[in-house]
Amino acid sequence: MTSIGWTQGATDISGRWLTENGKGVIAIAPCGDSICGKIDWLQPRANEPAGQIPRDKNNHDPAMRQHPICGLEIIYGFRRDGDPQHWIEGNIYDPESGDTYHANITLQDANHLRLRGYVGIPLFGESQIWTRANTATYPACRA
Repeated sequence: MTSIGWTQGATDISGRWLTENGKGVIAIAPCGDSICGKIDWLQPRANEPAGQIPRDKNNHDPAMRQHPICGLEIIYGFRRDGDPQHWIEGNIYDPESGDTYHANITLQDANHLRLRGYVGIPLFGESQIWTRANTATYPACRA
């Protein structure tokens, strides 16, 4: 087994990523030989009272519906396919629907990644481009 280098650079997926729809920032970091991503910022929701911590209310598991969205791990189980910029066969959880999808992630350059979520095979999926997010514009949320 080879070790994975995690120095921030053009081939490093670690960091904070703004989702394509601009509703959230996901902090991606190493998890052993894989990567994990947690919700690190959320756009305020119109239907949530001010100051209330949003919960994972759409989770298909009723026992999970009271967990805070902030800090929720939504990216997990990926492996490298030999290319240091490409992570495959992982999962991404969508708290808006409560569904989990298979996914592949490709770091396009230092500031853009392409996430392809799918059911079954990648051919039947949807891609998004995420951009690096800074803390000044998107301060980290607290659960």
